[in-house]
Amino acid sequence: MNAKTVPLSGSESRTSYLARLLDVLDVAVTHDRAPLQLGEIAAAAGVPPSTASRLVALLVERGFLVQLDRSGYAAGPRLLHLSVRTLDQMHAADRLKASVEALAEQTGESASAGLLVGDEIVLVARKEPEHSLRAVARVGDVLNPHTSAMGKAVLAMLPARRRLAVLRTAVGDRAEQALREVEAELATARTEGFAVDEESYAVGLRCRAAAILDRSGHAVGGISVAGPAARFTRENANACVPALLAEVERLSLEIRSNH
Repeated sequence: MNAKTVPLSGSESRTSYLARLLDVLDVAVTHDRAPLQLGEIAAAAGVPPSTASRLVALLVERGFLVQLDRSGYAAGPRLLHLSVRTLDQMHAADRLKASVEALAEQTGESASAGLLVGDEIVLVARKEPEHSLRAVARVGDVLNPHTSAMGKAVLAMLPARRRLAVLRTAVGDRAEQALREVEAELATARTEGFAVDEESYAVGLRCRAAAILDRSGHAVGGISVAGPAARFTRENANACVPALLAEVERLSLEIRSNH
């Protein structure tokens, strides 16, 4: 009998099924062109479409994936919960906290770090200054991707399909219009290495932000420095940029060296 036709034992069959399940989950969440449609997941994971359909349905049922309108599948609430719990135990969490604390100390303004979780930018570290007048945000907040400086910094460094998916999660059917409205800003952010917010996210708030990049040069998150426009002038904001860029470069290098 040809080796390809030898039936698997019970344990081998379970191992094979588990391996395919993990491959499908990995592809659906980490593929460069994510979110992917079912057929794309099957092709990228190297499994038959019928098998991919069953595995994806199971992952959706268990909350590890969610189906997005038209754009495919993304990380679900159960996977996000595990990711956040894991992040809190990792050195990366301490490194992000250390980064925002250092920037807040250097600039005298609020510093924040966010990560791209699924198709949302989630604030994971935050350091407020001593001033009573300051930018207010909380860890766990989801940032608007096309009005916040951090959101624009992240969008600028994503593949086109992922960029649109992030916007679609935030604004639904207005995603393409929102993208057109910020395309010039995103192009500038890609050229200069940082994004700006001049009171578009919140009246009276000025911000500078830069993306943290993986080894493919795609954004996995970002860091920002923000403050009240009356005190955090354009000159002060731009003076913070070298320290901001140095911090995201160090973080990006750590990510690349660890993967």
